[in-house]
Amino acid sequence: MAAILIVIGTLSSFTFTTANQNPPRTNTIRTIVIDPGHNATFHGTRGLISKEEDVTLEIGLKLGEAIKKEFPDIKVVYTRTTEGTVNNATTLKEDLHNRANIANQAKGDLFISIHCDATPQPPGGYYAKRVIGHKKKLEYVGKGKKKRKKWVMAPIYESYWVKNMRTGASVLIWKAEKTSSKINAINNTDEGGGEMEDSTVEWDTESPEAKIRAQLYEQKYFIKSAQFAQMVEDEFQKAGRTIIGVYQRSVGIQVLEATGMPSVLIETGYLTNKEEEEYLNSEDGQNEVVRNILDAFKHYKETVEKGKSSASVNTDTLNQK
Repeated sequence: MAAILIVIGTLSSFTFTTANQNPPRTNTIRTIVIDPGHNATFHGTRGLISKEEDVTLEIGLKLGEAIKKEFPDIKVVYTRTTEGTVNNATTLKEDLHNRANIANQAKGDLFISIHCDATPQPPGGYYAKRVIGHKKKLEYVGKGKKKRKKWVMAPIYESYWVKNMRTGASVLIWKAEKTSSKINAINNTDEGGGEMEDSTVEWDTESPEAKIRAQLYEQKYFIKSAQFAQMVEDEFQKAGRTIIGVYQRSVGIQVLEATGMPSVLIETGYLTNKEEEEYLNSEDGQNEVVRNILDAFKHYKETVEKGKSSASVNTDTLNQK
């Protein structure tokens, strides 16, 4: 309890100090980090006509340009703008680490990772077999002296084409947990998100106060991530897209875990579905996806800067994935 009181007192002191010296920036969105998923070395999924790393780069660059045009005062930072690895990474782990570092060093206020989804089945469709009847078949059963002939009813198979029907967009966020590595990213004052940029308080990152502070920020970022994610899904739905929902993850997505700011990963659609892949590769489709995310960001920015980021989000209803 004493540690909590110390943190609250320190944060209150910080708020008072900055209010008298510089305008507080906790609710101001100044920097957006856009992360086009995968690259030519560490491939994502593939469709019939395209690769994930190419589609995400095209959408990511268009999204950045749209944000800069709509909000000239906002700085847009990309984790990659070419086909190659991020900062010449030689392993996937290093590539993902470099993406998070770029976001943290930029002190981003929001991290948007662009991806495409896939099913385990082949893109477009596949052949499967089904039983359409039976016929008598003579087989040998048993071994040695007990071996004998026996009539059995053998199935008759038919091959048929199964179209890959899975479609839809989803958004993933990082689950807030007390032991999350996201706390480490937040707790490092050199890598903290943009909301802590103006802090004049020096923290011992191993102290109980700093850890509690980081947990408070993690919860704050979790709520903001969930809010923006839901806004993105709402815009996709308005455009007539199939939406799958907002999912929270606690394993397997390093760029969400290691970024000390509100972070989302947007699965823009399924490259394994022929029609959705064509949509995501078309100029109209990409422009619509960008417009949907931009409209969601406009709403999010207005909500956050009015201090309503904790409202209208029921995090208890988020799906696990």
